[in-house]
Amino acid sequence: MEILSRGVGLEDMAKLLDLQDKTILENLRKRHENDLIYTYIGSILVAINPYKVIPSMYEKVLMEQYNHRNIGELPPHIFAIANDSYYSMWKRNENQCVLISGESGAGKTESTKFILNFLSVLSQSTLVDHPSNAVRVEDNILQSSPILEAFGNAKTIYNNNSSRFGKFIQLHFSQSGSIEGGKIRDYLLEKNRVVGQNPGERNYHVFYALLAGADEQLKAQFGLQHPSLHWYLNQSGCVDDPTLDDKGDFVKIVNAFKVMKFSDEQIADVFQLLAAILHVGNLEFVTAGGAQVSNGDVLVTVASLLGVDDYQLQDALTQKTRVLRGEVIATPLDIDQAADSRDSLAMNLYGQCFKWIIKKINLCIRGAETFCSIGVLDIFGFENFEINRFEQFNINFANEKLQEYFNKHIFSLEQHEYNTEGLPWVEIDWQDNGECLDLVEKKLGIISLVNEEARFPKGTDATMLTKLHDTHAKNSFYIKPKVQNIMFGIHHYAGEVFYTTTGFLEKNRDTFRDDILCVLKESRSDFIYDLFEPMTESTQGRGGKTMRNKPTVSSQFKESLHALMTTLNSCNPYFVRCIKPNTDKAADLFKEEIVINQLRYSGMLETVKIRKAGYPVRRFFEDFLQRYKVLVFKDPQGPDPVERCQAMLVKRDPDRKLWQIGKSKVFMKEILEMDLEAERKEQLSVAATLLKAHIRGYIARKAFKLAVKRVIKVESYCKMFICRRRYLKIRHAVIVFQKYERSRVARRILAELKEEKRREEERLREEQRKREELLAKLREEKRREEERMRLEEERRRQEEERRRAEEELIKEEQKQQEEEDKRKQEEAARELERKKAEEKLRELEEMTKRLEEEARVQKEAEEAQRQQKSEQSKKELERARQIEYHRQLEREEQERMAEEDRLKKEIVELKRQEELNRKNKEDEERRLYDEEHGDQMKRVEELVLKEFEDSLLMFEEEMEGEDDSLSRKSEEGQNFEGFLLMKSAGMINTWKKRWFVLKDETLMYFRSKQEALKSGWLYKKGGGHGTLSRRNWKKRFFVLKDTTLKYYDHDGDNAKMLGEIDVKSIQDIIDSSVGRENSLELVTTERGYTLVADSADDCSEWYSILTRVKTANPYEMRELRDEEANPKNAIGSVDVVLIDSVVPVNIDSKKNAFSIITAERVVSLAAESPEQMNNWLTALTIYHRGKRVYNKDEILQSGWLTQEVIRGPLGRGVSSRKKRYFVLTQNSIDIYQDMDLQRKVGALALSSLCSVTVPDDKAFREEDGNQGLYMAFGPPPAKTEVFDPPTTDNITNGNGTVTTTTANDNLDRFRNRVSSVVRRRKSSTRSGDFGTSFRRRASFRVSMMRGQWQFTVHSRTASYNLYTNTSESAWQWTYSIQDVIDGKPPFETPFQILLKQISAASSEKNDRMIDRIYKYNPILRNTPHPMKAPLLPLPYGQILSSNNDKGYTTLHEEAIRIFTALQGSLESIPDPLPIIQGILQTCHDLKLLRDEVYCQVAKQTTGIQDPDSLTNLRNWQIMACMSAAFLPSRNILRYIRFHINRSVSMYPDTQMAKYAEYTAESLKRTKTREFVPCRDEIISILGRRDMKTRVHCHGGGSCDIEINSSTTAGHVVRRLVKGLQLEACLNKFALFERSGMVERAIENRMVLADVLARFERYKARNLSDRGHPWQIFFKLSCFVNTESVDPYGLEYSFMYEQAHEDVIQQHYPADEETLVYLAALRMQCIKGDYEEGDWIRNLGEVYPVDRLKENSTKKEENEFAGFPMKQPKDNLITGTLRGLGVKTLKRLQKSASDDTILDSVYADEISSKTSDIVDKWKQLKGMIVEDAQQTYMNTIKRWEHYGSRLFDVESRISKYPTKLWLAVGAKMVAIHKRGEAEPIEEIPYEKILSFGAPIPNEYKIVMDGMKEELTFETNEVIEIAKLMKAYINEIVHKRQTSVFIR
Repeated sequence: MEILSRGVGLEDMAKLLDLQDKTILENLRKRHENDLIYTYIGSILVAINPYKVIPSMYEKVLMEQYNHRNIGELPPHIFAIANDSYYSMWKRNENQCVLISGESGAGKTESTKFILNFLSVLSQSTLVDHPSNAVRVEDNILQSSPILEAFGNAKTIYNNNSSRFGKFIQLHFSQSGSIEGGKIRDYLLEKNRVVGQNPGERNYHVFYALLAGADEQLKAQFGLQHPSLHWYLNQSGCVDDPTLDDKGDFVKIVNAFKVMKFSDEQIADVFQLLAAILHVGNLEFVTAGGAQVSNGDVLVTVASLLGVDDYQLQDALTQKTRVLRGEVIATPLDIDQAADSRDSLAMNLYGQCFKWIIKKINLCIRGAETFCSIGVLDIFGFENFEINRFEQFNINFANEKLQEYFNKHIFSLEQHEYNTEGLPWVEIDWQDNGECLDLVEKKLGIISLVNEEARFPKGTDATMLTKLHDTHAKNSFYIKPKVQNIMFGIHHYAGEVFYTTTGFLEKNRDTFRDDILCVLKESRSDFIYDLFEPMTESTQGRGGKTMRNKPTVSSQFKESLHALMTTLNSCNPYFVRCIKPNTDKAADLFKEEIVINQLRYSGMLETVKIRKAGYPVRRFFEDFLQRYKVLVFKDPQGPDPVERCQAMLVKRDPDRKLWQIGKSKVFMKEILEMDLEAERKEQLSVAATLLKAHIRGYIARKAFKLAVKRVIKVESYCKMFICRRRYLKIRHAVIVFQKYERSRVARRILAELKEEKRREEERLREEQRKREELLAKLREEKRREEERMRLEEERRRQEEERRRAEEELIKEEQKQQEEEDKRKQEEAARELERKKAEEKLRELEEMTKRLEEEARVQKEAEEAQRQQKSEQSKKELERARQIEYHRQLEREEQERMAEEDRLKKEIVELKRQEELNRKNKEDEERRLYDEEHGDQMKRVEELVLKEFEDSLLMFEEEMEGEDDSLSRKSEEGQNFEGFLLMKSAGMINTWKKRWFVLKDETLMYFRSKQEALKSGWLYKKGGGHGTLSRRNWKKRFFVLKDTTLKYYDHDGDNAKMLGEIDVKSIQDIIDSSVGRENSLELVTTERGYTLVADSADDCSEWYSILTRVKTANPYEMRELRDEEANPKNAIGSVDVVLIDSVVPVNIDSKKNAFSIITAERVVSLAAESPEQMNNWLTALTIYHRGKRVYNKDEILQSGWLTQEVIRGPLGRGVSSRKKRYFVLTQNSIDIYQDMDLQRKVGALALSSLCSVTVPDDKAFREEDGNQGLYMAFGPPPAKTEVFDPPTTDNITNGNGTVTTTTANDNLDRFRNRVSSVVRRRKSSTRSGDFGTSFRRRASFRVSMMRGQWQFTVHSRTASYNLYTNTSESAWQWTYSIQDVIDGKPPFETPFQILLKQISAASSEKNDRMIDRIYKYNPILRNTPHPMKAPLLPLPYGQILSSNNDKGYTTLHEEAIRIFTALQGSLESIPDPLPIIQGILQTCHDLKLLRDEVYCQVAKQTTGIQDPDSLTNLRNWQIMACMSAAFLPSRNILRYIRFHINRSVSMYPDTQMAKYAEYTAESLKRTKTREFVPCRDEIISILGRRDMKTRVHCHGGGSCDIEINSSTTAGHVVRRLVKGLQLEACLNKFALFERSGMVERAIENRMVLADVLARFERYKARNLSDRGHPWQIFFKLSCFVNTESVDPYGLEYSFMYEQAHEDVIQQHYPADEETLVYLAALRMQCIKGDYEEGDWIRNLGEVYPVDRLKENSTKKEENEFAGFPMKQPKDNLITGTLRGLGVKTLKRLQKSASDDTILDSVYADEISSKTSDIVDKWKQLKGMIVEDAQQTYMNTIKRWEHYGSRLFDVESRISKYPTKLWLAVGAKMVAIHKRGEAEPIEEIPYEKILSFGAPIPNEYKIVMDGMKEELTFETNEVIEIAKLMKAYINEIVHKRQTSVFIR
């Protein structure tokens, strides 16, 4: 190939014989002319930018040629450097780096890409087996280049693709040589280029690519236009460049995004942000009362793209807010400041987006750092423009650092090593830039001075330049211009560069105002929020102070450069020097002067010399011999390594020109190393061949032996097969023989059975035959008998007929009786015979039946006999079971009854003893009181001294020789543990053995030794799933130790273990509390266990600990053991801080007893031995006394402070102020009684949930004026309470004053006195009158408290008010404490951890993992149990704010209360709306609770069995209401969205799903609310519909409109304007709140639902004007053009009605005659012509009646209804009604009775004025309504200020009257004396610099050119400000084209 052919000139300039500038330059020129752009200087590569494409220069075939080739074997190439760095990584086993340097436009970026491509090809060649995974990583790394170039490169005057940021790309390689991953570090992105470019340059490539490559739909969506129409792209004059393919770059960017795993949504978000930046650049400002945005449509577009509110964005860009004395003050910005805010917004948007992209790329290419890495540094080149700014200063500073690194490795270190090793060497001079770097970065260097001035609030660029001149004017590398200007210069290694200081400080500060940051953090776009969420706001304190100094840009860049240098110093470097041949970017043009300058300042000439003369390859003797021993292993080896090395080298170079021997190393030329490496490679190849031969022989022998072994095995299998076949054949024959024999026997048996069966059947047939014969005989006899009877009957009948015939012959009279008797006798005989025959027949039938029954019974008997046997056996078995079961029940019942009887007896005895002791104690106390009334404190003292005198003496003696050893220390050395006997509570005085642990300044005691993770009683049911009653379950004592769960029959020491369960072997732990109360199930492989706890909390704790143990690793098990030793698991605890003293006591029964005395109780303990007692006394004393030695660096702050502890609800439990010595450490604030740190009285642990409030000068002033009496033991009570004896005692102080105190006071004094006695004993004060001193201490003392600076520290247990005398001390303490708190890791609850797991599983779309998380974590699911702690971490401290009247305590308690309301309480309440409103109000007042309540509702709506249950629907309704009122934080919002989607997918087509979908839609449009939803709004939300409200207008008209929770007043106004066809109106409409004559404008941005909520509050407080209801009113707000309005249009009617309103309200200057005329015109408009008898019933409708009353009423102008106008100006908000002033409130609260009284008093005046109006009305006869209306308006318009709204104000300025009108109009603000038409002064808006209300009820206007500010007192400051701002906005819109300032 031509590229590989040797060309002209020398390839390695180190071989030049004549080392001069001309020869080096000539060599480079010749090679450049022949397109040979690469040249070596030893191993350093010089690359000349050809500014053209050289064919076949970087093809893959060429890459293969350079693979495995040393430098110098092939012509110079960038691939050779990459190849050598790759294989040097293996040869040296260390990291490599390639430093590519040069000026801007020299080709550094392209060289970087070539190296990455070559390394990627080498990596792919090592992945033949599994290339897919590795190729993906390499493709990701390569595909990152288009993205980085698009977002980080731009066209400059020197380079079309100039890197405007530095990057260091690290490639991590595996042991196999493949790329495992990588990392990109960026340095100093030039954000300033986004908002401005030099002439001829362009912005970043991505903007032009987006505009060129985006389709029309995307452009329309983002509002994109041609680059020439965007200010950020067209200001440089360079929009298009034919050498750049913007459209093609867009395709590459999109493809690269997809390769780098950017989702489509993320890509769209990035492009949307870029579009927003372009639109931000088009924002324009004009001056009108401060800077105002002139093109509102662009602002709306920007706000829409960023997902923020356009009103808030406008305020953030044009106003600056600050907090002063607890109030937010907004200050307007001027145009320049607003433009800076706009540009700051754009730069930070782009900068944060760039950081996010880098982070996303690093996540994609991240891999394991398994072996070594190769880093490629591509950083901005040296720059020297006509105007060099802050960016060029940092860029050139970075190049100075890289030049220093180059000099260090090429010159300094190399020459130093030659001299150290003793080589003959001639020093080569080179340019050292160390002094230049000292000038820039050392102490008091340029960077330090710039940072110092940047942190100074009043620092400017001019003061910074002056400081630089004063400090460095004498430095030889610093250049001070001879002519005074705004520049300074530096002698860089590349030449002199002058820097313009304009904007230096501002760019160094990188100011990004909190106002803009807050707006962006409220963005509805998750992408925008994620970009700015890590950025923290500057917490402002007094005077603009911040809690910490933000690091400057230069300091951050300096630190990142130092980190880069550290990384480079740990790598083996390769250098690539890029040279540009000309500045015109022209091909084939070589300008010698440009090239020689680059060679000189880069040190290339000296590099050639040192490379030619030096020995770049150097190895230690042992390393050299170890590597090349293969070349001399056959030669004889001497003992001296130097001689061995020399012998080897002499053979290769006898003249010693290519090598030298040093003291510890071998130095060689590179050519000699290449020869040695080639020879070594050859020898290794021979040795490898020999080794391969031996290995192949070994493998062959091994294969042969294996084959023999296999043959033998096959033979054995064959023999086995033959033997087995023979055996099977014999076995088969035996089986056949057995088969036939068995069949013969079976046939014989079968035959016998058949014969037996036949005989049995024959017998049965014979019996059946006999039975049938018998039956036949019986039937025949029966038939014969029936026949005989029939014949006999027939015979008798014939005989009877015959006898009757014979009897006829006899006389009837004589023979009738005889015949009758005879006949009767015969009938009786016949009847007797008949009965005998029937009886015989019945007997035959019964016999037949009996025979049939006997046959049936006999047939069934055999079957019944078989069944009877089996049933009998079953009955016997069941009977035995029942007997055993009943015996067991009886035993258990007896045991239970016995246990209950024993417990009952014990309880009765305990109660009896307690009652007896209580009575004895009361009797004793009453007796003592009666005997010694008035001297109680002395008796208390005597009792104390009597009890503790001896024990104190013994304590003093033992403490002198106290032993440092303790009972037992834990493994960490932080805990003190051991068994102690403890006296139980009550009066039984029983001692119980308890396990005590002293940890974290808390003394805890447990029932048993804390080896178990958990223990307690549980009801257990064994395996199976039978249904036994609860009383049959067994109560067992369970103990969980490590991973074993054991259960015992009781909890005593001799308890019998009944079983154990291995927790690790449990297959599943099921929380079955939903189906059964407080139960859980343990499922093992063998059986299942059902356990039931006594309470829901206990069940939850058991489930949690068992689940954690089941999945815990050894480290987590250790953490579990530590966690369980905490107060929540202890049966009791004592805070060591509260201990007053620890003393030994003498008790006969307990020799080693001691007592712990606190303010509340005395704890009596006893040890087993004196040594153990001393150990515990030592431990507690060390904790209590605070005997601690601090390291010097451990104390962050210390000093005296006055302490005041706040405890209890609402912070009402305030202790007395005590002066203490405070010591601040990294973990806590330790409190001591004195400076020697000998007695520790308390400690305050600091965590991330603690907080500190900043000092307030307002509290200082209040404290300064507060003087009072303070008791020695606390502040005096609010009032003195007197009780009957014995609960009170009169104490006489030293002055004889009697002070009444309560028993609680006496008890407090007693406790404090006990402590003081112990302390006094310690100080050897054992004598004196204790009673006198005690009474002296109990008396009051007077202290005049001067003003002190207060700051408050909120901790877990209490809040501490701390006081100091100076502001500096208060702020210093505040800063220090806040730094400690900020340094603590953020507290993370289990709920938050689970949310992260759900988020990760959701991003991976792992539904199975999500279900598993919900299944095994009950904290995420609905629970009927009460909650002990919030789900999220909430800050500590009482809620001390204006909401104290609502009863708020702490955030923790409020969260628990809300959760209780969510647990079904809403289901039983008929009207849940008050509770819902209460929850919403609490969240509205306490913003920190919003996330917590959202999570609580999500928890209670998860895992519901019935999704449409009333409780579940109520909770969803609460979430819907919350979504309408406020949003949670972004992370919680994402979880809520996930929860909603999951709920809808799980339960579609349910009512719950409908509420969830409604909530999801509501969350998309939620706006910031001022009030919680009103009742009507909540009802509409519960019905999932919009609510209706009525809007009123003049003339009694109204209309109903539908609104939702986010509908703004501006939206409604636009709808009404469109509906009324007022789009073409010349004046502006707005909505107003109105009640009678009281009204206030509603801002367009305000949510209309808030107005309805405000009305609801007005109604609740009965606030209205004369009983008129509050209404939303639609009317004109701004009169922009009153002359051109059509008199017959609707707009004119609005003007007429509002003009009449002004007249009625006396806001129109007119005389009486004009007012009467206007009233007559009004009557003509209303009723037409006057008719006889007409009268004006209500004069107030046409005439200002108040005018009559004011003229007659003599009242103080300063008062209203007896109330003075001036009120304390503590807040602009009175009550809960924003914006209603004091006078308005008083007028609303004044009933209408006053007006009624005045009407009756001034009836004559009213009647007279009515007559005048009627007379005038009569004169208007014939005037039509339209003419009357126009005449009315014409009369009104005579006043030149018509259209201005008049406000009643008062002035204290001497040149103005007291009572004024402030007329706010379209063009100006005029000041009128109240009632007069001519203004005193007119103020155009152009002259107004600012306006607003610095304090309530005071309005201020600042004018240009006027020193004195105009200040007015009024209660309508908000209305005035709104109206002025509205008129200013109209002026801005009119002047869009006339004023264009950027």
